[in-house]
Amino acid sequence: MEKIFLIGGSGFIGKNLVNYLSGRYDIFVIDKLIDVNYFLERPAIKTLKIDLVEQKVPEDYPLPDYIINLASIVTAERDISLFDGLISSNLKVLLNLYNRFKDCSQLKLFIQFGSSEEYGNEGVPFIETIREVPNSPYALVKQLTVNTALMLHNNYGFPVMVVRPGNLFGPYQSASKFIPYIITQLKENKQLDVTFCEQKRDFIYVEDFAWCIGKLIEHHSCIIGEIVNVASGISISLREIIEICKANIGSTSLINYGALPYRENEVMDLKCSINKLETIVGHSLHFDIVTRLKTFSCIQ
Repeated sequence: MEKIFLIGGSGFIGKNLVNYLSGRYDIFVIDKLIDVNYFLERPAIKTLKIDLVEQKVPEDYPLPDYIINLASIVTAERDISLFDGLISSNLKVLLNLYNRFKDCSQLKLFIQFGSSEEYGNEGVPFIETIREVPNSPYALVKQLTVNTALMLHNNYGFPVMVVRPGNLFGPYQSASKFIPYIITQLKENKQLDVTFCEQKRDFIYVEDFAWCIGKLIEHHSCIIGEIVNVASGISISLREIIEICKANIGSTSLINYGALPYRENEVMDLKCSINKLETIVGHSLHFDIVTRLKTFSCIQ
């Protein structure tokens, strides 16, 4: 069975990829933090607790057929003091993995995670070929890491491709993230103080996202050196999300729209083109975000 290394695989996206890919591949999760309880229930998944900012995967460790690099600090903050930590968790980890596996002839594909936030706030729907205009430390470091990954392919033949995800939601996500947070507040009938919530985002349910990653792996030979948006291709306002979840839950929460200001240079419409993804998969894609929201609001 082919081997997949999930770098940073003990987090939200990693756990959902484990759920989807296990049984199809031999999964190795490599992370500086390991959710012991989660993996105790999945003894077939191998885990390695290691900080790839400072350490390398041991030389005697099995060699991978695929590497999915999820390692990153994820933040919407605009504080420039975040740069050191972001560079370590993104660029340094990428270069560490490159130096460890650059001579691995068994490696078919290295998936580096970028971010749809790299595109900035103009020109929707965002197409992979447009010039990026990142407006946060997180987005800027992601762009730097993506360009480095592509340079490693162009200059040295490293079999890398880049995934730019939309806004994900689903099981195992941090309770502080937007959709889990508003669902919890609505279920407890608590007041929600939010912005006017006119901003739109391209949300994709994490199980649908995992399916897409599986398809990219299946088509690995034709995507090396490419950037691919993996999103729903549809933008939905945060206000609409709140109102859908509120009605579905039957919440009596007071929604105080406009209580909070927008962030500086707020992106008001983030929507990704998924034409390239559809070409790779071989057919058009439709992700029913409303149904996914209703289902998730019941199980969260």
